[in-house]
Amino acid sequence: MAYINANPGVYLREISEDLGLSMGVVQYHIWVLTKNGEVEDYRCGRYRRFFGAAKGEEVERKVVSLLRQGTAGRILMLLSTGPPLTHTKLATVLGLTSQALTWQMKRLREMGMVQTSPVMGRSGGLYTLVEGISQQVRAATGAASTIAPGVLQTPLTS
Repeated sequence: MAYINANPGVYLREISEDLGLSMGVVQYHIWVLTKNGEVEDYRCGRYRRFFGAAKGEEVERKVVSLLRQGTAGRILMLLSTGPPLTHTKLATVLGLTSQALTWQMKRLREMGMVQTSPVMGRSGGLYTLVEGISQQVRAATGAASTIAPGVLQTPLTS
């Protein structure tokens, strides 16, 4: 329980590896904690992530879950700390192909995290975070244990 409170948004394999426990033992204890209402789970993509009971709203859980994912977390960090970015600039900074970034941005847009602001004379536009998400990202990144390693070290130069 203390591990989950210290690392909100962890998934089963992380718990198993970090604590040196077998997956069966972790699954059993998570099941008991969930059944007793001490832990809540949140499905984000293919991961089932765990939070201490009553730890934040759904949008906060969504942000923490995304920050724990490499590319999505880096995108949120870049857009929360810097100026709006074009598709080309964001792809270059992240070292992604245009197609890979398009897939990520579509996913983040569908989750209500990012939006595109039109720019006159340009196709596409500038990517920005939806209102309120920047604050959620900054609040979540204030606790170092909630972020996947490397997410904060994203360079803003190409």
